[in-house]
Amino acid sequence: MSDFFRTVMGRKYYEADIPKLISVLEKIGNQMEKANLLEEKKFRLDEKLKTMQMKALNEERKAGK
Repeated sequence: MSDFFRTVMGRKYYEADIPKLISVLEKIGNQMEKANLLEEKKFRLDEKLKTMQMKALNEERKAGK
């Protein structure tokens, strides 16, 4: 097993498969980061919208009295 890196399959594994795997994992990580940033922006906008709706509702109640 310690001579695996000397075989054709072992060289392919270390020289091609592992670098490709790392590249794909980096792409996945980048996409997850982008998705998280978008989700965070959406959350902030939703919170801002709720605050504005509450404020408008309170103003309507005050104006109705």
